[in-house]
Amino acid sequence: MKPWKRNLSNFLDLRSELKKTVHTEMILNRHNVRQSQRFNFTFTQEKITTHEFFYKLLHEYSPEQTEYKRCSIVGNGGILNGSKCGYEIDKADFVIRCNAPPIGRFKEDAGVKSNITTVNPSIIVNRYGRAKNKGQQSRLIKDMKEYNNYIWFPSFAAKWIYDLSIKLNKLLNKNLKSVTFVHGNPNHFREIKDYWSKKHMHKLLSTGFYITTASLLFCKEVHLYGFWPFASDLHNRSTPYHYFEDLKLSKASHAFDSEFDKLLSLHKDGVLQLHVDDC
Repeated sequence: MKPWKRNLSNFLDLRSELKKTVHTEMILNRHNVRQSQRFNFTFTQEKITTHEFFYKLLHEYSPEQTEYKRCSIVGNGGILNGSKCGYEIDKADFVIRCNAPPIGRFKEDAGVKSNITTVNPSIIVNRYGRAKNKGQQSRLIKDMKEYNNYIWFPSFAAKWIYDLSIKLNKLLNKNLKSVTFVHGNPNHFREIKDYWSKKHMHKLLSTGFYITTASLLFCKEVHLYGFWPFASDLHNRSTPYHYFEDLKLSKASHAFDSEFDKLLSLHKDGVLQLHVDDC
């Protein structure tokens, strides 16, 4: 709870260290993908060669090719409830939201600005039934209208996820002008995973931790909100798993405790600021 102070030297040292392992970009675009390119899927042994139709879905520009002064990375932790952090989140030059949270009715606590919003395949499966029918597709389109700029999807996690990504890309292109669907680069995820594996973090990285690491390469100042893996806050108030629904913490495939320890260490070192109280 000591006042946070940025340490530029520590920040630049970490960025330099990251760049020794991470040589690719977070988002696939027409400059870093060939028309016929072979990719390994992240979580299966399968491989795929992309063809011209996929290349045409890609965009010329990726937002992380610009360096931003201040970035807000917004997790979904219940710690945001009543925090009144919305204004502080939105004043950043670039805002990344993790896993398609509802934001409109939580503006005061979570803000509304979105430059990149990540969407996990499990959300499309559990919330929208893989968008198989018109009703599910309409609900998906309606919910995606909350966001602006880019919708990021881990398209090369597995073959079925790649197939789903093509469907989603075409669906959103046809029905929404406010967002651009972009495909995550599996090589970029793999490089960041390799970096943290060298630091003895071997479990599957959560989206929030992965995106936070990536942001250190294109944001001069990184601020985290809604990252809190505990059932109560600093004032011993009960905290739900998500700020927008009454869920309790559950076992997960991610090492949230280890990730939080690392984020706390980076906070103490002045590399990023972890906001864990009311604003």
